[in-house]
Amino acid sequence: MGRRDEKLSQFFRDTERYHQWAAFLLLVFYLFVNNSINAASDWTELTRDPNNTTHLWEPYLWEYTSALATALMVVPLILLVRKLDGCTYGAKAWLVWHFVFASLFSLAHVTLMVTFRETGYLLSEKEYDFGPLASEFFYEYRKDLWGYITLITFYYIIMFSYRRLIGEASIIREHNTSEKHGSDEEHSPSMPNNLLVKKLNKEFLVKLSDVYWIEASGNYINLHTIKSTFPLRYTMKQFCEHASEKGFVRVHRSYAIQSALIDNIRFEDSGDGIAELLDGTYVSVSRRYKEALKARLTPTA
Repeated sequence: MGRRDEKLSQFFRDTERYHQWAAFLLLVFYLFVNNSINAASDWTELTRDPNNTTHLWEPYLWEYTSALATALMVVPLILLVRKLDGCTYGAKAWLVWHFVFASLFSLAHVTLMVTFRETGYLLSEKEYDFGPLASEFFYEYRKDLWGYITLITFYYIIMFSYRRLIGEASIIREHNTSEKHGSDEEHSPSMPNNLLVKKLNKEFLVKLSDVYWIEASGNYINLHTIKSTFPLRYTMKQFCEHASEKGFVRVHRSYAIQSALIDNIRFEDSGDGIAELLDGTYVSVSRRYKEALKARLTPTA
């Protein structure tokens, strides 16, 4: 991987806060273009009928209301999928849940779409007729099921590529140790001194001692070093438990810091505070974790 690739991955890390909005806007743009093409195709088919009474604006209303309903459902759908991926389900249960999500997605999509269309028709002299409920819903359900599969497939592909681009960290497992201790390791696991980071076609090690602070991000946590940020598929609770002996202490529902890299801490009258790290980063400290932080910083006799 050359310097250009590193600059690109660093750009993605620096602009991470905008990525979700950018992805949503790209999806909206895609839906608009795709459904505009569908509307034009629908109009072409309708004009072939000499008895056609459909107005030009109608196929565009049909397609754009469908796109709008889909766009409104994307955010809650992705949140559900991320929550599902954070659970320890087997393959069959995972597929069943996706089938449930697809069915709910279709039901919500059809409901919103019909509501938008009926509202649009109120501005004209014509009336909107959805058609026979059972047959039309089944028709829409088949399309929504395929749309769901396509959307989720692209989501997983994009997320995999995105994490490899910015550099995804993973735990280095001690095979010999796990075979020797068996299930005991599951009850008292500890973080290794180094983490393996995969970035595009390159793998390298990141020292855990170089990580200044941790930030929760869905099913992942972001490991912030002085140079880069790496996602790790771990919950904040698990990481703080497993990395406690490495000096990490939780200071907020969404943050943890390495106690050895704290420069100073300022507390307010409310009990909340701000921890300044040696690299100049400021991390919020919640009063809920105030005593645990003080206990970690207090020398033992």
